[in-house]
Amino acid sequence: MIGFIGGGSMAEAIINGLLAVTGEEIIVSDKSRERLDYLKERYRVKTAFGNRDVLSSADVVVLAVKPGDVTDVAAEVREAVTGRHLFVSIAAGVRLDYLSEQLGTGRLIRVMPNAPAFVGEGMSVVSPMSGVGKEDIETVVEMFRAVGEVLVLDEDKMDAVTALSGSGPAFFAYFVEAMAEAGVRMGLSASDALVLTLQTAAGTIRMLREGRTTAGLKQMVTSPGGTTAEGLYRLDRNSVKAALQEAVEAAARRAGELSRRR
Repeated sequence: MIGFIGGGSMAEAIINGLLAVTGEEIIVSDKSRERLDYLKERYRVKTAFGNRDVLSSADVVVLAVKPGDVTDVAAEVREAVTGRHLFVSIAAGVRLDYLSEQLGTGRLIRVMPNAPAFVGEGMSVVSPMSGVGKEDIETVVEMFRAVGEVLVLDEDKMDAVTALSGSGPAFFAYFVEAMAEAGVRMGLSASDALVLTLQTAAGTIRMLREGRTTAGLKQMVTSPGGTTAEGLYRLDRNSVKAALQEAVEAAARRAGELSRRR
């Protein structure tokens, strides 16, 4: 059985994916009785109001609480932790060494999922604590494949991961918004501009996934002296690429700052 301490939106996305793919039995605890009632009715999962009840039933325990709640939750369940428990933390910015100290176990894996997990297109990065066995790692990888793609990386890459895939959906949304707004300024309806932008993005991503390079794709679309060449020139003149790189790097630095506070 898989247990979730915390039944928020990301926990729900993972639960939805797991039930669709594996049918695994699940138990969830949460501070909100209303939230537990919703999850029980929607997904037919078992629920518990006490976090230690999750440990009594589950071998794999997902810490899906806010980072600021991790210390209190760990203090509550620490005495119930045994060698059979594999802990999976999706609490953003909370490092493995801190979790190990608080929970009294080294059988820990940290995971950074992102928002597209809600539609089964997430990007999750799995970082196991040193000494965690291959079987445990594979268990967690398979769990998160239920909501998208998975990479296994060392924890020292997590700040970059947080910036690129964690914050990435907001950055992509920013560019979609900008392109669609440009379409409206040129006389398109808001709905038509959004459809054009979204389908262009989806098609471009598919082409890149199927092996085309970014440089090759730009070259395919660009003619000397044409519309695309003019648009790319304006992007470069306004340092859009540099601004985007700076934004991602700033997000990574901020992730590191927040992580060091915990």
